[in-house]
Amino acid sequence: MSDAPPRTGFWGGLLGLLPRLVPLVGVLILLVILVDELQRDGVEVQPIAVPPRLVELGLTPDVVALRLTDALAKLQDSVGGEPRRRTGADVGGAHPDFTVPLTGLSLRSVASTLRGMLGIPERRVSGEVTVDGEVLRLRLRLSGQGVIADVAAANPDALIRAGAPQVWRVVQPVLYAWWLSSEAATEAEVRETLEEMMQEAGSDRELMRTLQLLLGRSYARTGEAQAALAVNEAQLREFPNYPPAIYARGRALRELGRLDEAMAAFDAAQRAMPGVAFPRVGRAQVLRDRGENQAAADLLQAVVRDNQVDAQGKVELGAALLALGRAREALPLARRAVAEDAKNASAHTLLGDVLLAGGQPAAALAAYEAALAQAPLWGEAQLGRVEALRALGRAEEARAALAEARPVIAAVPRLAPRLARLDPG
Repeated sequence: MSDAPPRTGFWGGLLGLLPRLVPLVGVLILLVILVDELQRDGVEVQPIAVPPRLVELGLTPDVVALRLTDALAKLQDSVGGEPRRRTGADVGGAHPDFTVPLTGLSLRSVASTLRGMLGIPERRVSGEVTVDGEVLRLRLRLSGQGVIADVAAANPDALIRAGAPQVWRVVQPVLYAWWLSSEAATEAEVRETLEEMMQEAGSDRELMRTLQLLLGRSYARTGEAQAALAVNEAQLREFPNYPPAIYARGRALRELGRLDEAMAAFDAAQRAMPGVAFPRVGRAQVLRDRGENQAAADLLQAVVRDNQVDAQGKVELGAALLALGRAREALPLARRAVAEDAKNASAHTLLGDVLLAGGQPAAALAAYEAALAQAPLWGEAQLGRVEALRALGRAEEARAALAEARPVIAAVPRLAPRLARLDPG
């Protein structure tokens, strides 16, 4: 029989409670893991079925899943635009699962059941690759929604690159919309898809707000300022004081020659987003229209140097420098803007203007035609094309081009002086 005194005090009481605390702590840990599993909204890519002939080449189901996961992550990381929530992507089974004691049930299966009961959608992607002659086809499905992608390509890398955006279109449509606005081949394709998505958006206000913003932006980029303004003002009625829409409205007003209103909009956007440099681009546009090219250049030099704005910032700085007679400095800015944003009609136009000023009318004409291929209503490119044709001695073509483009050019107030010089009669 032990002569040790009984355990008393705090530590003795804690040791006495330990047998009852251990199960409770275990249950709490399982609950924390279960809640984490329920809240996890990443995309889980399951192994993608592959024909035997591709498996023999090393393209196994697991490899396709890994490559698709990489493509999803790369696409997500490459998208600019507004700050937004990002969703991760991983291969199925990458996260550990646990078995609930006594029941034998996996915690993931419990979470899946609860998701169904609570209406939380699963984000599990599966699918298969098939071969049709020399063409590969990838069909992807999302749990609970069926087929979300059906794309074809000549090689596996292109096939997976084509499938990744379609996953984000369903899972993160806001992300997809921003990706589309920069990566689609033409603005016409951008608008067609955005309008389709607006029909599908339902009650998703964040998505609708983004789609409206990008639709108005697309119209502005192709010289359709009145259409852009209508979209911007409709958006501001629904989302008052939304800073990106205020900035976009300023862009449309500037195109329409309403410079004081445009500057007020850019100033309001800057006050609402003091840490963002984009409103400076709009202010520089207005300054250029007022003939204050040095002020415009001074406003943009630092933010373009530090890469705080997109290609349009380089365009505006290049245009101001060109107007100041500094074509040599404007040329690399024009080339960078075209390389970064091949759909940007104003970037191609700036390149044409710089080349024309440097005595290269043939190269300038190609740049103007590239601009008009993206935006047939872009007045600066139409004027530049006329000037390039004249410089090449193609007077009859220049006369016909001016007659065809005159109504569009005349509708842009800032182009009136140039039009008058080209067409004094």
